[in-house]
Amino acid sequence: MPDPTRCAVRGDAVRGDDGFTLIELVVAMVVITGVLVTLIAVQTSALVTTTHARQRTQATAVANQTMEQLRALPWLVLSNGLHTSFLSAAGGDPNVSGGRLRPVASPGVDDVLVTSSSQATDKAPLSGPGGTNKVVTTDPQLPGVTFTSRAYVSRSASTADGVVSLTVVTSWVVNQRDTTGSVVVRSEAYAPAGGCGDAGNQPFLGACQALLSASAGATGWTTTLSPASPVTDPSAPVTPAPAGATLLPGSPYSIATVSAGQAGVGVSSQQASTVDASILHAGVTLATPDVTAAAVTSGLSKITNAASNDVGSTGAAPPNPADVSSLGSSSSGTLSSGATVLTLSGPSGTSGVAKASTVASCSGGVPAGQPCGASTTSGGSSGSVGLSVAGTAFGVASVAGGGTATTSAARFTSAVGTATTGCTILSGPGCIAAGTTRSVGAAVFGTGPWAAGAAPNGLVRVTGYSDAARVERGLSQRTTAATTSRTAGLVYWNGTGYTTLTVDRLTSQTIVVPATSWSGPGGAVTATATVTVTPAMSIASNPDPTACSGEGCTIDADTGSITVAVTWTVTDGGVASAFTAATVLGGTRASAAFKAAPSA
Repeated sequence: MPDPTRCAVRGDAVRGDDGFTLIELVVAMVVITGVLVTLIAVQTSALVTTTHARQRTQATAVANQTMEQLRALPWLVLSNGLHTSFLSAAGGDPNVSGGRLRPVASPGVDDVLVTSSSQATDKAPLSGPGGTNKVVTTDPQLPGVTFTSRAYVSRSASTADGVVSLTVVTSWVVNQRDTTGSVVVRSEAYAPAGGCGDAGNQPFLGACQALLSASAGATGWTTTLSPASPVTDPSAPVTPAPAGATLLPGSPYSIATVSAGQAGVGVSSQQASTVDASILHAGVTLATPDVTAAAVTSGLSKITNAASNDVGSTGAAPPNPADVSSLGSSSSGTLSSGATVLTLSGPSGTSGVAKASTVASCSGGVPAGQPCGASTTSGGSSGSVGLSVAGTAFGVASVAGGGTATTSAARFTSAVGTATTGCTILSGPGCIAAGTTRSVGAAVFGTGPWAAGAAPNGLVRVTGYSDAARVERGLSQRTTAATTSRTAGLVYWNGTGYTTLTVDRLTSQTIVVPATSWSGPGGAVTATATVTVTPAMSIASNPDPTACSGEGCTIDADTGSITVAVTWTVTDGGVASAFTAATVLGGTRASAAFKAAPSA
């Protein structure tokens, strides 16, 4: 008979190979479902927490930005506090109760609000339209979330007299639910004991003083040589050379400049005055097509001077430094290719003086004690660009020496200026003025042994050139017009003889000079010129006759320019090349600005 014990064992073994039962499967699914539900809940909670933290971070940034705007308001505005209608203008305020500041999010604050019916209603965020102290902002990165910021000025028993507390409360609806989140930022403000005009309070006076600034500049003549395409048809427009071209075949340089230098001065004054004066002497610059390579320069020496009456800043310039003087050095540059040579010679021996002082007079018509600066240049030799082709000389450009330039600027606070300097009337914070005068030696362009005796005295001549500009701004000079002048005699070759043009400040004209040519053993030259005269200009911005508040009042003026551009086509050994020599006879400019001190 079979052994019953062995049969039982075999039956159990068979059942062990049958897998999970239905009950075991259900239990496993319940366990897995419970784990997944828990993970989803944890993930959801984490997302909610992250979103809430992001909203709170943004709310803090909004509150801090609003506080900075609040602190930027003038003391006279802050001391007036909120407009008495702020509650109705804002549609109620949950942080105010019984005329006291009691923020819901900061129960420990219980201050007396500062209010005034005379408070301006254009001083957001404290007092905006209708007197509201509420500002609503949104963030595109947080769609649907709106931040409401309310600003307050209050007085607390825990602070000293004359000190006001500034509070910004920014609130929002958390995660689009009914729960409201809030951020509270607090600060304090006070006025220095001495008030406006007390030098001991620097540098805290900027917000309660007027701002005045002025500058003037005189730019000397400059001749710039650049590559051009050879002129084959004198009636066709001159075209520039392709990129990477050089002035002469085989020469490494693509740009050559000879300049007569410049002078400038500037004055800036608010709670303190600073003065700067500078002079850049003449020089020559040679540059290659590689813009990353350093240019070769000669001359271009510079001097500066500065003064300040700032008694509260470390490192400020002295109030009355000695004048700084210098003498420009000689400068030159040479380019050659085959039998063609270009020679650039800058003016040398020009004397320059840079003056700056808040104590002594720096220029005629400026009384002592008025912060001022001046820079002057005079004398010196002529400057020129010469061309030699197969041993024959041509004059590309030549300007005689002996020209002068004077720039000056001053702030008048306790003494008036003259008709020459400006600011002959003072009121309130005073007046600031800047001016420039300049003269240029006789200039000749395009000389040479031209065929058939054409243009025996050059293609273009400019003589008797002088210009000047002056501007002023102040409480009594809010709309004063600029003063500009310019005179010169312009003579140009018209193909059969010379035509004379008298240039004044309003002259605006373009003149095309017919082409002239020369040919000889080993070379040929053709030159064509264009003269451009632009008029003097002045631009007055925001001429506010009431107070020059807000953006303030500014005026800029310049005396226009005379530009003589001559394109030279040179054939040397059968190879044609061309360059344009553009000479700008410089100009003068002046600017002045006045911004009234903020008021309640």
